[in-house]
Amino acid sequence: MGDKSSSFITLLITAMILSGAANTIVYKLQNTSKVTVDGWAASNFNHPFMQAVTMFLGESLCILLFLNIKKKPDYKQGCIEAAAKGLKTKVNYGWVAIPAMCDLTASTLAYISLNYIPPSIYQMLRGGAIISTAIMSTCFLKRHIKKYQWFGCFFVLVGITLVGMSSFLFPPKKDNNDDSDSKSEIGAAYFISVGLLLLSVVMNGLQFVSEEKLFDVYYLHPFEIVGIEGLWGFSVYIVLAIALTFIQCPGSMENSCIQKRMTDMFYFERADLYFLQIFANGLLLFWVILGIFTIATFNICGVSVTKYVSSLARSLVDVSRTLIIWAVSLAITWIDPEAKWENTRWEAIVLELLGFFVLVTGNLIYNGTIKLKFLDEGSQVDPLNDATQQFLDSKNGQSLQPQ
Repeated sequence: MGDKSSSFITLLITAMILSGAANTIVYKLQNTSKVTVDGWAASNFNHPFMQAVTMFLGESLCILLFLNIKKKPDYKQGCIEAAAKGLKTKVNYGWVAIPAMCDLTASTLAYISLNYIPPSIYQMLRGGAIISTAIMSTCFLKRHIKKYQWFGCFFVLVGITLVGMSSFLFPPKKDNNDDSDSKSEIGAAYFISVGLLLLSVVMNGLQFVSEEKLFDVYYLHPFEIVGIEGLWGFSVYIVLAIALTFIQCPGSMENSCIQKRMTDMFYFERADLYFLQIFANGLLLFWVILGIFTIATFNICGVSVTKYVSSLARSLVDVSRTLIIWAVSLAITWIDPEAKWENTRWEAIVLELLGFFVLVTGNLIYNGTIKLKFLDEGSQVDPLNDATQQFLDSKNGQSLQPQ
């Protein structure tokens, strides 16, 4: 792990929260855009696979930053010090394909689900990454997770369950002001989207843990690993996106697929329509470009947190951006009811808020901020590494000492 000050880690975490919140909002803005192309009827911008391509493009650009950093004396000195600590300085980039493919799978599932669920629920459910990361840390990194930490994970599970059920138990009211609920209409698409998102959370946990494992073996700069992951993902997705452009959807999935213009045929992706739409709408093009840069910033900060703190700290911090996303999403819905980003029924908001607080409580129990005497195992300290505990101590007013 690197030797970084408390102020550096605080700045890193702040940048991760803000760029992460901005990224979710920007991609939702893309998904809610309607574009008219060449007189063809306005259609929704529904391109989860091409969005993943742009995400990996943003990550790939980080390799240019790394090539510049690699020339500097500080990097060369870092290599020497890393070698003295037993880390390998000659990296086998084939191993980076593992977290890259996890990221590819997780991102695709997440972008699909974001089309059908509110941004706040999307982000809160992603808080379940702490559970998958804890389980995989135990399996692959041989970490000992204490009883109070498993108890925290249980709270997280309860929290995401409450959040996930909020819009199903209290679905949005119909546009004609009919007070009757439409659970049958929201049920199938909503639960499939939640299921896809939870599966993406599992893949995120595997990604975080595999990245931390790489940091334990190799000397990797955050720009380097993000850039290489981006190149892996971009290379695979270019082929995948082109292939999906020519693969027709089954009839039962047409509502989730893209119609080929001037025909009655539906496809999983239409790369040609993607480019026509973004270049036909200046604001949409801006959202796409902004999405590329926010995802690059978020991934750099996230990998840096993994490197200098831990993979579990990364999943803990990721929950913090939820309130920003929720506040912005509710504001957009209230300002422009046609946007329909969030379910504004007060019952759903209360249940979602309750779920969020349970989720946060679980995180605080996990990292030892909330002490549980009946589960005391000595010192309730996050056992991941010294850097994690030093950071937590620094936030409680104690001084951070170099490792």
